[in-house]
Amino acid sequence: MNYKNFLKKNIFKTDEFNQFNLMIDDFNKINKLNSKHIAILERTFIYSGYSIFSPLILSKKVSIIDYNFKNMKESRKGYQLDWIKNTKYKFIKSQYSIKDCLNDFKFSFKSIDCDFLMIPNVLHHCSDFTLLIKKIIIKFPNLKYIYIFDSPLREIHQYPYDFARHTPSSIENILIKSRFKKIYYKDIGNAFDVLLYFISQSKKILSNNENIKIKKQIDKIVPILRENRNLKKWQNLGRKHAKLYSAYSMIFKKN
Repeated sequence: MNYKNFLKKNIFKTDEFNQFNLMIDDFNKINKLNSKHIAILERTFIYSGYSIFSPLILSKKVSIIDYNFKNMKESRKGYQLDWIKNTKYKFIKSQYSIKDCLNDFKFSFKSIDCDFLMIPNVLHHCSDFTLLIKKIIIKFPNLKYIYIFDSPLREIHQYPYDFARHTPSSIENILIKSRFKKIYYKDIGNAFDVLLYFISQSKKILSNNENIKIKKQIDKIVPILRENRNLKKWQNLGRKHAKLYSAYSMIFKKN
């Protein structure tokens, strides 16, 4: 199994959580930009410092930055390491870190000379994304591209380190102020995909004996929802300026 398929099947379980297909498939586009030095900001502490995205990067130089939190309990570190521990793939370990101190940030480095920064699936765990970007611009003087992926409709998770659900418009507004222009945008899923995600998040309470009747009714519609989860026409909610999708990704280039 190639690593991309391994990531989809074993880490992000994309058959169930469809939105992560977008993030993983985006690596094809990112690699085509032929960046000299790519940095990835991710929560490597979950995997004892190893980057689950590093095997997908083709750039000659890759830097991994662990995104962690002030006063984080030791028990949170490495709790998903078993997912990758006995595999054949080579993972780069994080050389740097950014610590979220709740509305302030501590960097373990003075600067990094990367030209491309990836921020995959971290955004909603950031206490102040506007401030983080301002500091990143200073710490990454050669930065030309920023990639962001997020799924704005999610359960509250990894509490208390879950802060904000940004829309593409809010992200674009923040990056414009730092003189970055959007050059790529893509989203995935529709209203049915969002329903499937929240049904999945309800598995434990649906397994309760009190909810057997509800579960039986939901089980009837799940296959129909799956068949239609990626049809773009169902993103439209019947209102002119409204749409619903399960995740989006964006690439910004410095003006």
